[in-house]
Amino acid sequence: MSFGIQCNRVAAFGSALGLISLTLPWLTLRSNRLAAGEGINLPSTAGVPLAVTVIALWALCLWASFGTRSESRKLVLGIAGAIMLPLTLSTAAIGATHLLQPEVSTARASLDAGVWLSLLAAYILIHTSRLEFDGRPHIRAILTWLGPALVLVNGMAGVYGDISLVQEFAGNESRFLSETIRHVLLCAGSVTIGTCIAIPLGIAAVRSRRAARPIIAVTSAIETIPGLALFGLIIAPLSALSYAYPALREMGIRGVGATPAIIALVLYSLLPIVHNTYVGLREVSPAALDAGRGMGMSRRQLAHKVEFPLAAPLIAEGVRTAAVQAVGNTTVAALIGAGGLGHFIFQGLGQAAPDLILLGALPVIALALAIDVFMRTIIRSLTPRGLRMEAGQ
Repeated sequence: MSFGIQCNRVAAFGSALGLISLTLPWLTLRSNRLAAGEGINLPSTAGVPLAVTVIALWALCLWASFGTRSESRKLVLGIAGAIMLPLTLSTAAIGATHLLQPEVSTARASLDAGVWLSLLAAYILIHTSRLEFDGRPHIRAILTWLGPALVLVNGMAGVYGDISLVQEFAGNESRFLSETIRHVLLCAGSVTIGTCIAIPLGIAAVRSRRAARPIIAVTSAIETIPGLALFGLIIAPLSALSYAYPALREMGIRGVGATPAIIALVLYSLLPIVHNTYVGLREVSPAALDAGRGMGMSRRQLAHKVEFPLAAPLIAEGVRTAAVQAVGNTTVAALIGAGGLGHFIFQGLGQAAPDLILLGALPVIALALAIDVFMRTIIRSLTPRGLRMEAGQ
């Protein structure tokens, strides 16, 4: 099956999801932030004219998904997906304002399944169109950033102010910013430390067959331990050490908080980086090594000028995996007092407040996606041009 036909089907699937979203509730009206709510469909949410506009746009996307894959149709799909991001949220915001006017001041209008499915469908269309304009970086950039830019502009203009999720953010803004920074610092610090430990371990595994088996076995075993169990295993010895040596407590090293979280996150980051370092160095072409030896390179020169440049993309891929994994694992670290965006998730679970859960969960997803895109850019820059041409990148 050709790439174009696959994209056709994916785009048609995304457009169909967009149309299906119109049959689901778009908003849930609650008497307060904790009460059970009533689902409201799209026409009742924002009125018939706006509902017809959304329906027409999704129908246009479905039409553009079939037939000849001309550039105009591909561009229509990408731009339509980009427009649907702010249009979906703006439609929900208009509906929220309309629904809240006759209600009491404590009433909330929360985003429902229809909005989330419509946003997912828009993302599918954008991603599909970006793939088909792989050799056109300017068009890819427009398709990537047009939708988020319009969403940001609307957000700065206060368009989404009546949506319950935005109201939760307004009530927790200062705490949200501090916890986001803490989440990023925990992730970045643990992955940096893990990288500094894992790469030498991977090199040692390549250089010594005797060392390879225990290194791979231990890092693999750590990865199988559930997150809460690993935090629990670290808390007990750290607590004992902090009580035995008061100087450690003065330095901030305690049984709970950031210290056990960083240790656990470092341990979790080891396996992907060790494995990719090991595989990357083992897979270096013997012909390239022979060519280097023929040029009179020493063992150290071979490592710095041949082995590591060729293995760097795969090592960076391991760091990417560890970084994305750390974003999710850091969420659990909030249970042991480390802070981060998990604070809002667990607080929302305790209060049965779904919008508070989303206030923590959505930034975690966005942060993971942003790190993934950033690391893929780095991997691409580390990949030699000849290898990129062979891979069609």
